Amino acid sequence: MAIRQHASKHRGSQMSNPNNKTNAQLVGVINQLKAQSRETGSAVWRDVAMRLSRSRKNWAQPNLSRVSRHAPEGATILVPGKLLGSGELTSNHTIAAYSVSTGAREKIEAAGGRIMTYGELMNENPSGKGVVILG
Repeated sequence: MAIRQHASKHRGSQMSNPNNKTNAQLVGVINQLKAQSRETGSAVWRDVAMRLSRSRKNWAQPNLSRVSRHAPEGATILVPGKLLGSGELTSNHTIAAYSVSTGAREKIEAAGGRIMTYGELMNENPSGKGVVILG
């Protein structure tokens, strides 16, 4: 006699550990952010690491129009997710994001801004002072 298996009524019971990331590059970035936070005592890097540890569908995806509205001119902006290209960038900003769309990259460079990785930003500003988290 075959045993019939029923699907669970609870969605979460069939899911694996949600904190276990399989993207090795992302795990490396998260670990680097946490290490920088421990070394400098800065909460900025720990906050971004925790945001990137969440599910990707909960990551921030701001457009350039939001950057223009909320960030002061010439600010260093950190996006814990993907920066999208809708809208216009009015002033030059230094922006660090996990990923940037091609349209956003073109508009930032046309406005005289700069795009960098999290590692480059941590080397330039280890304490995270003056960094605006957007998203």
